[in-house]
Amino acid sequence: MSVVMRPDAATARRIGEITREAMTVAGEEHWPTGTADSSHFTLRALEEHRVSVPDGDARVSRYMAALRGTAATGAGPVRLTLSGLTLTPGCVMLCAEPSGDAIERLYDAYEEALGEDGWLEADFDRNIWYSTLVHFTRPLTNPQAVVDWVGERRELGLGQVECRDVELVVYRFNGSRIVMETLDAVTLGHRP
Repeated sequence: MSVVMRPDAATARRIGEITREAMTVAGEEHWPTGTADSSHFTLRALEEHRVSVPDGDARVSRYMAALRGTAATGAGPVRLTLSGLTLTPGCVMLCAEPSGDAIERLYDAYEEALGEDGWLEADFDRNIWYSTLVHFTRPLTNPQAVVDWVGERRELGLGQVECRDVELVVYRFNGSRIVMETLDAVTLGHRP
């Protein structure tokens, strides 16, 4: 379960296009996390995978109460500049540079509001912002081709995105990839 911000539809389509290119290089057996319907920027992971989340779940209620209180503090919409790609052992990612301090204010305020419910990332500092495009499900058939492809796109201006909502989501496997199911969402208040 995580709190995420999704890009607007036009940006999601651009992210989806670069994801399709990445999948062509990485291989179709991997998970295209950056498709237009699932691209996102994670604000905070909250707990490990749960198979089911029942209606009226107490933790979900607490996560959302903290999120509503945080959104109302006036961190404002989050603006990010999509600056290029990077590679990790497990995925291809789209890097996002904050425009202003809204994301850090939101992150810090939510951490404080969560209290003990923020245990999963209590010792973790999100010092980079990104959207995962491709999750690798097994060793790459041609790792050098992926390294080269990403290297050629380290600086790739995909524009800016403004995220006006934050969503509490769970991840589900749909038989071919991981998809997000939104449990609840909150609109970010305007910055004073």
